Amino acid sequence: MTDTNEPEIMIVEVHQNYYMAMGEEHLEAMLSGKGPYPTPIACVAFRDMAHLSEYVDTGVDGLWSIHPEIVNRLRKAGDILDKVID
Repeated sequence: MTDTNEPEIMIVEVHQNYYMAMGEEHLEAMLSGKGPYPTPIACVAFRDMAHLSEYVDTGVDGLWSIHPEIVNRLRKAGDILDKVID
């Protein structure tokens, strides 16, 4: 795992639902926990889908859904950098 200034992987969170917004090429390694993937992983929380659509026109359409337990595993490992969008 690496530590860079700008996250290469970004997950968006809306009501404890998680979606891969950036870094799809690292999806398999991140989900399985096998193999290297860049860290930290940015997890950007939005109040609701309307709030998300203010920043992303398409919302979560076309994004991979990530099971909350995978995000919990990544968080416990210290791989998640949480951010809240107000």
